[in-house]
Amino acid sequence: MKEYEYYIFDFDGTLVDSSEGIYNSIIFALKEFGIEENDREKLRYFIGPPLFHSFKHIYGVNDEDSNWLVAKYRERYKVKGCAESVVYDGVPEMLKALKEKGKRIAIASSKPKQFVDEISKHLGIFDYYDYVSAESFDKTHSSKEDLINNVLEHFGNPPKEQCLMIGDRFYDIDGAKATNLDSAGAIFGLGEVEELTNAGATYLLNKPGDLLEF
Repeated sequence: MKEYEYYIFDFDGTLVDSSEGIYNSIIFALKEFGIEENDREKLRYFIGPPLFHSFKHIYGVNDEDSNWLVAKYRERYKVKGCAESVVYDGVPEMLKALKEKGKRIAIASSKPKQFVDEISKHLGIFDYYDYVSAESFDKTHSSKEDLINNVLEHFGNPPKEQCLMIGDRFYDIDGAKATNLDSAGAIFGLGEVEELTNAGATYLLNKPGDLLEF
């Protein structure tokens, strides 16, 4: 295995299981819009890509309505998101071990930075991060490629072979490929082997501690 110095993590479905809060907030937003949704398997596809694009793709709404749905989603999520999120088993230990080895840790998430920060602090993992690249409340359309490039710029554009992107969805792997980084697909949470393999993940992680073997 290669030795990496920079570890760039997706957030939802990779470090933290925030699915309960995400699903409940999507259901809330859709209900306010006039759509009753009870299929949680369908809602799984919201975890990873920007909400704006997911509402458009899955429910066929226009840009204006998608922005309205995102705002309504956040209305509920900002009140209950922390309480409905849990850190995956083994994640705190993995992050601690990486820091003790002198590795640099960053987040590249389509979630608003305020939510990433609040949930991470609530779950006791925020202090392991060196940098957080995430959305703001007035900017919701960044690609994973943009978020990763923001991380790389923050660290002074280190050699690509020293950087690894870790995520649970094709969106994360696509972002890694677009920025010429190796990638690790997390299948210990919401990630699925077939999706991550088809996307071209360099590695698959059965548990967070597998990263320590690289």
